[in-house]
Amino acid sequence: MALDGTFSSGSGGVRVEGLSKTVRALSAAGADTQDMKELMHSLGMLVVSAANPPSLTGTLTGTLRAGRGKTKAVVRAGGARAPYAGVIEYGWPAHNISAQHYLQSALQAERGDILDALDKGLDDILRKNNLK
Repeated sequence: MALDGTFSSGSGGVRVEGLSKTVRALSAAGADTQDMKELMHSLGMLVVSAANPPSLTGTLTGTLRAGRGKTKAVVRAGGARAPYAGVIEYGWPAHNISAQHYLQSALQAERGDILDALDKGLDDILRKNNLK
């Protein structure tokens, strides 16, 4: 089984066409969904590691985290300790705050490594479950 799809990137992400179909096929063949969650988390951590938000106190940096989804890698920033994370990333023109794009820049910088890790991770899952 191979990932049969196309890779495209938008302003805030990378979309892999065919990934959902691949995940369904892996589940039907008996692959553990926890393996996919771990793979997606590791992809998100590549972005978290590369992100370099502007910092005065380090609070925003401390809120960067990767989620654990079965079909997507999600990176989050902010929360109660740093509710301004979205404003720093996207800006706020009405208040003359320009966008910093620290997450989008990290995503673009790590895109090649992310795609390589996705390919290797799916291959490892296939081999682990005797599907390849």
